[in-house]
Amino acid sequence: MASRKPTFILFDLGNVLVYIHPEAFLQTLGIDSPENRRSYQPLVIDIVKRYERGDDSTDEFLDRMDELFNRGRMPPGTGPGRGAGQFTREQFRHAMLRVVGKPVEGMEDLVRRVASKATVGLLSNTNPLHYETGCADLRVLHYIPHHFLSYKLRALKPDPLIFERVLQRLSLDPAEILYIDDIGENLRAAAQFGFECHLFRERSALESELATLGLL
Repeated sequence: MASRKPTFILFDLGNVLVYIHPEAFLQTLGIDSPENRRSYQPLVIDIVKRYERGDDSTDEFLDRMDELFNRGRMPPGTGPGRGAGQFTREQFRHAMLRVVGKPVEGMEDLVRRVASKATVGLLSNTNPLHYETGCADLRVLHYIPHHFLSYKLRALKPDPLIFERVLQRLSLDPAEILYIDDIGENLRAAAQFGFECHLFRERSALESELATLGLL
């Protein structure tokens, strides 16, 4: 719990404001099996991390997926046609967007209420496809004026660099910031800079802490 009333509330996005389903990528492509998950998942994760760190543009991201699934890097005996991948760029794009699920219940209203009492921001490991679609589809983002995005900051949580860059842009005492994330590793990295932190598990517990701080 924060030791004093924060002036800036910083929310994570995935599994705090909206559910994330990484398994939906292979499922949407129709190649989800134990064998394919073992073969593809580490490679897909590496490609997505490059994209979310800002190393690759959307076109470069789609090029890497094309190389992985369509151009001879498919593990033997996997995928449609046992290795003869025929996925289009639009299929990769659609599969990537299916990773983002429904909004977390009650969080839009909670953010709206907090935004009337303090400044709110977003800190997310994300990518242009997810973010641009989220801005169009997720009403909760309309209540959050400050967006700190991994692909724009060129660093991924829990890399200390991302928290350093957030502080450079905010020019606040870190103790004034309450950071809410569902991953303990990210919170431990933020705490090293002096952020106050809340490990998100359920909305009711967060609501209780925010109410205690006079933010609801």
